[in-house]
Amino acid sequence: MRRTLRKYLAHILNSIADLLPPDPLSNRLRPFLLRPLGLRCHYSSAISSGTYINPGDLSVAERCFINQGCFFDLTAPITIADNVVVGMQTLFVTAHHEIGGPQRRCGAVKGKPIVVEAGAWIGARATILGGVTIGTGAVVAAGSIVIHDVPPHALVAGVPAKLVRSLNVNTTDAVNDEQQTPSSQSLTALDRDG
Repeated sequence: MRRTLRKYLAHILNSIADLLPPDPLSNRLRPFLLRPLGLRCHYSSAISSGTYINPGDLSVAERCFINQGCFFDLTAPITIADNVVVGMQTLFVTAHHEIGGPQRRCGAVKGKPIVVEAGAWIGARATILGGVTIGTGAVVAAGSIVIHDVPPHALVAGVPAKLVRSLNVNTTDAVNDEQQTPSSQSLTALDRDG
């Protein structure tokens, strides 16, 4: 009975939070409405509209932004460190099922926690499965499904997500990419002249 009441409460609170528009003030107010579900969110972080949070343990640290339409399963805890940005419609799924017998292969539900370390960026419509840690400063490309840990300062992409390259720790990669690929400047000049 208690579990059913928590689900009703989750549905009601998520519905109320979703009525707020996706503006900066509402994005800061939304976490306060969702606190009774087990959300601990620093006041400097923001959660956009359409995000659904199940009852459980969700910790969001300082200066984070969770974009529209994300889903947090919370069968197990999810921890999001400082300065994390989460793209729209990202799924955090901590629940998994054991394989059952031949009569019903979908066995008992188990939960594995998810940790997103400081400065990580998760692209739109990514899926993060339970038991995964996304390292400090890592980037998960849009649409990726993450089933293994992501090393710090790594770019991963794909289904399942695989390492694409390591990211520079000392400066932004956009600056490095421009410096390392002078041929892109030549191509631009060719297109203009050509």
